Amino acid sequence: MSDPALCSSALAAVPMPLTKRPPPSEAEGGSTTSKRRCADEAVEALAASVQSTEKSKPPASSCTAPATETTRDAALGNIPIGRADSYKGFKHMSAGAFGDVWKARHRQTGEEVAVKSLRGHGSSAALLREAALLAACAGNPGVVELREVVRGGSSGNNLYLVMEHAGPSLEQVIGERRRVGRPFAEAEARRAVRRLLRAVAMMHERGVVHCDLKPGNFLVGKGEGVRGRVMKICDLGLAMAPATVVPPPPPETTSGSSGHVLHGTLWYMAPEQLAGDVERGGAPVDLWSIGCVMAELVAGEPIFQGSDLYKQLHNIVHLLGIPDEVSLMPMGVPGSSPSQLRDAVPEERLSPEGFDVLRGLLAFYPRDRLTAAAALQMPWFTEKDGVAPSPARA
Repeated sequence: MSDPALCSSALAAVPMPLTKRPPPSEAEGGSTTSKRRCADEAVEALAASVQSTEKSKPPASSCTAPATETTRDAALGNIPIGRADSYKGFKHMSAGAFGDVWKARHRQTGEEVAVKSLRGHGSSAALLREAALLAACAGNPGVVELREVVRGGSSGNNLYLVMEHAGPSLEQVIGERRRVGRPFAEAEARRAVRRLLRAVAMMHERGVVHCDLKPGNFLVGKGEGVRGRVMKICDLGLAMAPATVVPPPPPETTSGSSGHVLHGTLWYMAPEQLAGDVERGGAPVDLWSIGCVMAELVAGEPIFQGSDLYKQLHNIVHLLGIPDEVSLMPMGVPGSSPSQLRDAVPEERLSPEGFDVLRGLLAFYPRDRLTAAAALQMPWFTEKDGVAPSPARA
């Protein structure tokens, strides 16, 4: 049963200690100053360029509008609240910057689940916000399914997010493939990217933009046969959605060398995210991230590996070429720079039809980037397997 009072009170951002949270009890439930200055100038030029070309477009699926307590309660009131003692056999799976994940099993049904906790100030509100986002994505086969939020821990008042256990991350699969020297064939990459685009298309239709898509946030599950393997999006902690769905996200960020506030993971962030233009980022940022993942699948490694904001911007403009409207001379990049993307992803790894998709996903400006639906209708997807995707799923 839902407990709206619990959900509402958690939005007060209860302070939590910055330590690793124990699992629910089974009984209870460097850059130099000159480089930074150059990065500042380059970021300002990039931000001005992105914002000026997008100024006529309305914000897409952002959380800039304030959420009222009424809309928050309505969104959070649909989240089932249970007890941690409904689960047993907790085994720690992974630890991140903001929380931990365990594997457990439901006592009555025997279902294997993933149990997530968050730590830090406002962790309860952030966890319930993510639960509301998962609830908003219910019915999307490409997003992990929410089971419930449970109370447990040593105090009995800690909150945990319970989801289906969908399998290892794509990051783990890529790492294992790299270890044994077995890169992804183009056909495998195409199937994976198609599934990701379908999942993201459905998310965007519901007004949810993930904002942090990367191999670590895609789970690879078992299906019937090799072609039946499923892929599911997880970790919606930085996702954006209308205020009528969830309250705005907490201010956790990735730090940039220029002091800009960044939301996401550096190697997979779109240029407009690197420019700090979070409010107007919208759905295109997810398509850029999928382009980065697609390139990694076929090339065998990430194609933009910047160690900080300055180097990440440099890598992007060096590989893609520089739009005419942008001057990045402060970064040491010449005013005329053609695209070198094909060199990074050669034709023996990706066909011309596949490269058309990749180039469309990695368009510098959001206005020029492919949508998920448009990408799914390109020949790489519609002709290779002989079947065009269903419009309802595209």
